[in-house]
Amino acid sequence: MIRKLINDDRALLKQVLIDTQHFNAEEIQVALELIDTYLKDEQSDYIIYVHTNDITDKVEGYICYGKRPLTESTYDLYWIAVDPNTHGKGIGSRLIAFMEEDLKERGAKLVLIETSGKAAYENERKFYEKNRYKLQTVIRDFYRPGDHLVLYHKYL
Repeated sequence: MIRKLINDDRALLKQVLIDTQHFNAEEIQVALELIDTYLKDEQSDYIIYVHTNDITDKVEGYICYGKRPLTESTYDLYWIAVDPNTHGKGIGSRLIAFMEEDLKERGAKLVLIETSGKAAYENERKFYEKNRYKLQTVIRDFYRPGDHLVLYHKYL
């Protein structure tokens, strides 16, 4: 099941972010700041949904996206994370498909995804490509020396 994020999900999502072993402490802090901002319900910049197990209702992953500032119909996928114990079950792809349908209803035309070019992120890049996101550009040494920004796009 995919539903809106609620307060009780925060601690579970923090653990998912840690368990993926792909995010450093600073990245986890930023992800949690977006979650906290969303939960305060004082904003409209971020849209966050969680995927839960149909039987146990356990949170298995989440997706965070929002409108790109100063654009008419472009959105950014900010974060997507899935519990590594449930990898390979299509949860990430279901979250992406849900986001795309939601964005179509909002009048979106374009989705952008920024990710790391580090070797450790190869599976994430393959995941985006599997979900029909196209490589737009690579900006070398963007995050730090040897860590490139890889930008994907998809027209809805």
